[in-house]
Amino acid sequence: MATPDSEQRDRHARDIPSAWINEPAAWFGAAIIGMIVVFIGLAIDAWRHNNGAGEESLLSFSNPGHLVAGIGLIGTSAALLVGLSVSTLKGAETAQATIRRFVPVTAAWVAVAAVGVGSITYIAASGVTVGHGEHADDTAAVAADHPHTDGGDAGVAQAVKDAGVDLNDPGNVPGALNQGASGQADGHHDKGKHPTFTQLQTMTDDQLLPMFPGETVAAADLPSLRNEVAQVREIAKLYPTVASANAAGFFNTTSDVPFMGQHFINREYLLDGKFDPSKPEGLLYSKVDGGPEKLVGVWFLQIPGIGDTTIEAEPVGFAGNLDLWHAHIGLCLVGTAGASEGETQEGCEAKGGDFTADLRWMMHVWVAPETTENQDGFFAYLNNDLYEKQVAAKTTAEAPSGTLP
Repeated sequence: MATPDSEQRDRHARDIPSAWINEPAAWFGAAIIGMIVVFIGLAIDAWRHNNGAGEESLLSFSNPGHLVAGIGLIGTSAALLVGLSVSTLKGAETAQATIRRFVPVTAAWVAVAAVGVGSITYIAASGVTVGHGEHADDTAAVAADHPHTDGGDAGVAQAVKDAGVDLNDPGNVPGALNQGASGQADGHHDKGKHPTFTQLQTMTDDQLLPMFPGETVAAADLPSLRNEVAQVREIAKLYPTVASANAAGFFNTTSDVPFMGQHFINREYLLDGKFDPSKPEGLLYSKVDGGPEKLVGVWFLQIPGIGDTTIEAEPVGFAGNLDLWHAHIGLCLVGTAGASEGETQEGCEAKGGDFTADLRWMMHVWVAPETTENQDGFFAYLNNDLYEKQVAAKTTAEAPSGTLP
């Protein structure tokens, strides 16, 4: 038979689980735990970027650091709001007092929710990224395609400008952009002027065939070529922004190279060693207006020794014989001061450069006419239309406030 003391102890024990819910201190303690979780997430994120992680969206939860920090931030915000609610409403003895205290509590909840949703929406829309482009050893050769810089006026474009080179003529751009060895006997990086992406998709076979360089595309090749380029176009439509590329596993490896843009790469597609129009190894982004970077093209990279790719012959790629895969042979990158090809290791090191003996095989595909249409063709190496927009965007960004470029 239960005694009064035992009944009281039982009631007290049953009350304990719910007692802390009504204590503001308990919720503020939970907020402190949430902040600790946030800091742990930030530490994980810092460790990842210090050990090879590339640029990525703040909303990319494939990064465990972002996920942990996000959970901690949500937990902290919720605990603080509940703690505020409990402390404000506690002790209200009348309905009128409760209503008076409920107003500021509701305002706090609404304000936090509005700011949170607004911030997340802005981050997603702006495509802002965090991190850097220094990558692990397994992608060092990829990053060597062009010198990587952390922004500002550094990189290939500024280096050649500082040297007094007129960038308005792509033929005057020195080094790895369009000179030196290409891996081809004639030194070319593409087969010459041919139809644009829009022309390929809208013109008839009879109209198109005379527009291709000789012995590159036959009538029998056109249906397959159209289909393959259309597959590349569908991929381009999936990743219009840097944030969308980051979320899919692409990361940046270069500065905004003139005539080309930033070279983003997908490690998974690179290491599978397969050519697949629907799985390009890379994407190209650039600033073509006053906004953030937009997708301007796609690029493919096949490394000898991965899959069936060899150093002796360019990959079997698109239908026909129009896709000329190029290489960078004897590539010497001297910090942000320039790039050249056809160098020896000794000569490059004497200049303080970083030497890459042979980087191949790669090619560009320009399938984003809404941002840039390459008038030299959808497989052309350089994109003059893109370069003009790069210059215009930079000029606009540098113009003093209240003035026209």
